[in-house]
Amino acid sequence: MQDTAVHIDDDILTERLIAGDPGAREFIYDHYGPALFNIILQVTADNEKAENVLIQLFVYIFSDCIAYRESGDITLFGWMMRLSRQMALKYTGAEVPGENGLMLKNRSLLLRFTMGLPEGMQTIFRLCYYKGLSKEAVARMLGLHTDEVVCQLKEVMIAFRKFLNS
Repeated sequence: MQDTAVHIDDDILTERLIAGDPGAREFIYDHYGPALFNIILQVTADNEKAENVLIQLFVYIFSDCIAYRESGDITLFGWMMRLSRQMALKYTGAEVPGENGLMLKNRSLLLRFTMGLPEGMQTIFRLCYYKGLSKEAVARMLGLHTDEVVCQLKEVMIAFRKFLNS
Protein backbone atom coordinates (compact mmCIF):
# COMPACT_ATOMS: atom_id res chain seq x y z
CA MET A 1 0.00 0.00 0.00
CA GLN A 2 1.27 3.44 -0.89
CA ASP A 3 1.70 6.16 1.74
CA THR A 4 -0.16 9.31 0.79
CA ALA A 5 0.25 12.75 2.23
CA VAL A 6 -2.42 13.67 4.71
CA HIS A 7 -3.59 17.25 4.84
CA ILE A 8 -5.83 18.36 7.63
CA ASP A 9 -7.43 21.77 7.32
CA ASP A 10 -6.04 24.26 9.87
CA ASP A 11 -9.55 25.30 10.93
CA ILE A 12 -10.60 21.72 11.62
CA LEU A 13 -7.34 20.97 13.43
CA THR A 14 -7.69 24.13 15.52
CA GLU A 15 -11.26 23.17 16.46
CA ARG A 16 -10.08 19.72 17.53
CA LEU A 17 -7.22 21.22 19.58
CA ILE A 18 -9.57 23.67 21.29
CA ALA A 19 -11.88 20.75 22.12
CA GLY A 20 -8.92 18.96 23.72
CA ASP A 21 -8.88 16.08 21.23
CA PRO A 22 -5.88 13.86 22.12
CA GLY A 23 -5.63 12.68 18.50
CA ALA A 24 -5.21 16.26 17.29
CA ARG A 25 -2.57 16.88 19.93
CA GLU A 26 -0.71 13.74 18.92
CA PHE A 27 -0.92 14.72 15.24
CA ILE A 28 0.41 18.25 15.91
CA TYR A 29 3.26 16.93 18.04
CA ASP A 30 4.26 14.16 15.62
CA HIS A 31 3.79 16.19 12.47
CA TYR A 32 5.26 19.56 13.50
CA GLY A 33 7.44 18.76 16.54
CA PRO A 34 10.65 17.94 14.67
CA ALA A 35 10.54 21.12 12.56
CA LEU A 36 9.73 23.29 15.57
CA PHE A 37 12.52 21.64 17.56
CA ASN A 38 15.00 22.52 14.80
CA ILE A 39 13.86 26.15 14.79
CA ILE A 40 14.29 26.31 18.56
CA LEU A 41 17.65 24.56 18.38
CA GLN A 42 18.92 27.18 15.92
CA VAL A 43 18.26 29.85 18.55
CA THR A 44 19.30 28.04 21.73
CA ALA A 45 22.17 25.97 20.25
CA ASP A 46 21.69 23.42 23.05
CA ASN A 47 19.61 20.22 22.86
CA GLU A 48 18.48 20.28 26.49
CA LYS A 49 17.41 23.92 26.32
CA ALA A 50 15.65 23.29 23.01
CA GLU A 51 13.76 20.35 24.53
CA ASN A 52 12.63 22.54 27.45
CA VAL A 53 11.44 25.27 25.09
CA LEU A 54 9.65 22.69 22.92
CA ILE A 55 7.79 21.37 25.97
CA GLN A 56 6.78 24.91 26.97
CA LEU A 57 5.71 25.58 23.38
CA PHE A 58 3.42 22.56 23.19
CA VAL A 59 1.95 23.25 26.62
CA TYR A 60 1.06 26.73 25.36
CA ILE A 61 -0.29 25.45 22.04
CA PHE A 62 -2.43 22.80 23.72
CA SER A 63 -3.76 25.12 26.41
CA ASP A 64 -4.27 28.29 24.35
CA CYS A 65 -4.78 27.25 20.73
CA ILE A 66 -7.58 29.77 20.41
CA ALA A 67 -4.83 32.42 20.32
CA TYR A 68 -4.05 31.20 16.79
CA ARG A 69 -7.36 32.55 15.54
CA GLU A 70 -6.73 35.90 17.19
CA SER A 71 -3.13 36.11 15.96
CA GLY A 72 -3.90 36.93 12.36
CA ASP A 73 -1.38 34.33 11.20
CA ILE A 74 -2.22 32.70 7.90
CA THR A 75 -1.41 29.10 8.84
CA LEU A 76 -1.34 27.13 12.05
CA PHE A 77 2.23 26.04 11.33
CA GLY A 78 3.26 29.66 10.68
CA TRP A 79 1.82 30.61 14.07
CA MET A 80 3.63 27.75 15.77
CA MET A 81 6.90 28.68 14.01
CA ARG A 82 6.58 32.28 15.20
CA LEU A 83 5.82 31.12 18.74
CA SER A 84 8.77 28.72 18.74
CA ARG A 85 11.15 31.52 17.70
CA GLN A 86 9.73 33.92 20.27
CA MET A 87 9.86 31.39 23.09
CA ALA A 88 13.41 30.35 22.19
CA LEU A 89 14.56 33.98 22.05
CA LYS A 90 12.84 34.70 25.34
CA TYR A 91 14.39 31.60 26.91
CA THR A 92 17.91 32.52 25.82
CA GLY A 93 17.34 36.15 26.71
CA ALA A 94 16.23 35.13 30.18
CA GLU A 95 19.74 33.87 30.85
CA VAL A 96 21.23 37.30 30.18
CA PRO A 97 21.26 39.41 33.34
CA GLY A 98 18.84 42.30 33.47
CA GLU A 99 19.85 45.92 33.28
CA ASN A 100 21.65 45.94 36.62
CA GLY A 101 24.79 47.73 35.50
CA LEU A 102 26.84 44.54 35.09
CA MET A 103 25.21 43.67 31.82
CA LEU A 104 25.66 47.14 30.42
CA LYS A 105 29.38 47.12 31.23
CA ASN A 106 30.08 43.60 29.95
CA ARG A 107 27.95 43.43 26.80
CA SER A 108 28.77 44.79 23.39
CA LEU A 109 27.19 47.95 22.11
CA LEU A 110 25.06 46.06 19.60
CA LEU A 111 23.79 43.59 22.18
CA ARG A 112 22.85 46.41 24.55
CA PHE A 113 20.97 48.09 21.76
CA THR A 114 19.18 44.88 20.80
CA MET A 115 18.11 44.11 24.36
CA GLY A 116 16.51 47.57 24.59
CA LEU A 117 14.23 47.02 21.61
CA PRO A 118 10.56 46.08 22.01
CA GLU A 119 10.06 42.31 21.72
CA GLY A 120 8.64 42.28 18.18
CA MET A 121 11.38 44.51 16.79
CA GLN A 122 14.00 42.53 18.70
CA THR A 123 12.82 39.29 17.11
CA ILE A 124 12.91 40.73 13.59
CA PHE A 125 16.29 42.35 14.18
CA ARG A 126 17.82 39.13 15.55
CA LEU A 127 16.48 37.01 12.72
CA CYS A 128 17.69 39.41 10.01
CA TYR A 129 20.99 40.54 11.45
CA TYR A 130 22.14 37.81 13.83
CA LYS A 131 20.76 34.84 11.90
CA GLY A 132 21.20 36.39 8.44
CA LEU A 133 17.71 35.51 7.23
CA SER A 134 16.16 37.50 4.39
CA LYS A 135 13.29 39.89 5.06
CA GLU A 136 11.03 37.60 3.06
CA ALA A 137 12.03 34.55 5.10
CA VAL A 138 11.48 36.43 8.35
CA ALA A 139 8.08 37.60 7.14
CA ARG A 140 7.06 34.02 6.29
CA MET A 141 8.44 32.72 9.58
CA LEU A 142 6.55 35.26 11.67
CA GLY A 143 3.36 35.24 9.59
CA LEU A 144 3.81 38.88 8.53
CA HIS A 145 3.90 40.70 5.22
CA THR A 146 7.35 41.57 3.91
CA ASP A 147 6.42 45.27 4.00
CA GLU A 148 5.79 45.01 7.75
CA VAL A 149 9.24 43.51 8.31
CA VAL A 150 10.86 46.22 6.15
CA CYS A 151 9.00 48.92 8.11
CA GLN A 152 10.07 47.41 11.45
CA LEU A 153 13.70 47.25 10.31
CA LYS A 154 13.57 50.92 9.26
CA GLU A 155 12.33 51.79 12.74
CA VAL A 156 15.14 49.71 14.24
CA MET A 157 17.74 51.58 12.17
CA ILE A 158 16.32 54.94 13.26
CA ALA A 159 16.41 53.77 16.88
CA PHE A 160 20.00 52.57 16.39
CA ARG A 161 21.10 55.99 15.11
CA LYS A 162 19.48 57.62 18.15
CA PHE A 163 21.14 55.04 20.41
CA LEU A 164 24.56 55.80 18.94
CA ASN A 165 24.05 59.54 19.34
CA SER A 166 22.96 59.30 22.98
